[in-house]
Amino acid sequence: MSDDEIEIIPNEEDSQSLESGFSFSWFKLIIGVVICYFWLFDGWDSLIVLLSLIFVVVIHELGHVVIGKSFGCIIEEMQVFLLSFVSYQPKQVAGNSSWRNIKWSLGTLPLGGFTAFMTRPTDAVDDAEELLPGEYAIRTSPYIDDKPAWQRLLIDAGGVLFNCATFLIVYPLLSHLPSSWYVFCATTAFMSLIMAVFNFLPVFPLDGGRIIFSFYELVTGKKPSPKFVNICGAVGFILIILFFWILPGWTDAIINPLLEILF
Repeated sequence: MSDDEIEIIPNEEDSQSLESGFSFSWFKLIIGVVICYFWLFDGWDSLIVLLSLIFVVVIHELGHVVIGKSFGCIIEEMQVFLLSFVSYQPKQVAGNSSWRNIKWSLGTLPLGGFTAFMTRPTDAVDDAEELLPGEYAIRTSPYIDDKPAWQRLLIDAGGVLFNCATFLIVYPLLSHLPSSWYVFCATTAFMSLIMAVFNFLPVFPLDGGRIIFSFYELVTGKKPSPKFVNICGAVGFILIILFFWILPGWTDAIINPLLEILF
């Protein structure tokens, strides 16, 4: 193998050290159920909304996973909702390239989800060219850090694209569905649209903020400094909490007219 065909392979000992099987936490489940009951529960309609939201978040995260896998990234975990109470870690297969290596987790707090990609170890050499001397090595590297900016942009946009596709598929079918399915499918279509719009906002760490960073790198050829990214993350987190949970009135002003137009 020539110098320009070096492939970065994850540490097999780390992969083998992962314990396979299910893990479950009654404590997190009870805490999450209590919070959701007093915060969100308002009859059976709330359960339909919750089931629809689970479906929409799964679709969103699968968008990141599918596009990431298509570019050769290794996905360590996909989690739906926060405060994970149950997870499944499959037995690792050689090479860490299989879908069966992904850890699947489910939480109780309906605040979105996340997809954890394998990133370059913190003690690795900073200069990527020393580790990735050729184009072939970059293509085959499992680390998302090593992927070209245009690939990371598509990975970041994957969740929004999958949510938009779900809306475009489900919404035209609503008028043809029996009444028993209408409420769930209409809720799913609406949730998909809201999930796409919300995540496309240019606020880091939402997908829109990540897309802007990747687009900046695509245009300038330089990555934003880690310090700037951390600052944007802290500010973005505060804005998300402030405008979507503490002061949600402005979102209702957008969502309610949209509901009336579409549904």
